[in-house]
Amino acid sequence: MKSFFSLFIFFLVCISSFAQSAKNYQVYANQIKQFSKPSRILNKNIDAHGDGYVEFTNAKNQILRFRLHNNKLQQGSCSITFEIYYYENNFLKRIESFDKNGNLIGCLLKLNGEAITEYTIEKPDLYLKKKKLIDDAEGNISMKDDSSEKIIRVRYFNANNAPIEQPKPIYISSKTYWEFNIRMSWP
Repeated sequence: MKSFFSLFIFFLVCISSFAQSAKNYQVYANQIKQFSKPSRILNKNIDAHGDGYVEFTNAKNQILRFRLHNNKLQQGSCSITFEIYYYENNFLKRIESFDKNGNLIGCLLKLNGEAITEYTIEKPDLYLKKKKLIDDAEGNISMKDDSSEKIIRVRYFNANNAPIEQPKPIYISSKTYWEFNIRMSWP
C-alpha cells in the first residue's frame, strides 16, 4: 500500500510538472498577438538544462516557433526570437519574424530587411511532381536549382508590412521551398 501511495504521488508530481512547463511555454506564445489563441504545443524538445525549442499550433494553421537557452528565450540571427509559419492546405504561405517583445523585425542579413516572406506556388502541378521526388528521398536528394522554372515565387515585406520592391520577381527552388515548408532551419 505504501508503494502504491508513493507511485501515485510520483505520478501526480510528473503530471503537475508537465502541466506547469506547458503553461510556462504558453506565456511566451501569448506575447505574439498575431498568433491566434487557443493554441497547443505541437513539438517540444527541451533538455534538462532548459535548452531546445517549442512549436505551438492553432486552428488557423499557424505554427509559432521559438528556442530556449537555460529556460529563457534565445534570440537568433538579427535578434529574431519568434517565427510564425502560416499554412494553407498543408503548404507554407507566409513566415513572419518577431523580436523578443513580439514586434515584427526585419533582418538585413536576409535580403533587404524583410520581416515577412510570402510564398506563391505558381505551377502547382510541377511543384507536386518535384515534391514527390523530394518526399520519396526524405529530403536527401541533390536537385538542380529549378528557380529558373518559376515554380515558387517569393515576396518580401518589411517590419511595417509594406512590400519590399524588387526589380523583377524572385523565385526559389522547389527543394528550398520544401525545406521551409517542413521548418528545417532557424534564424
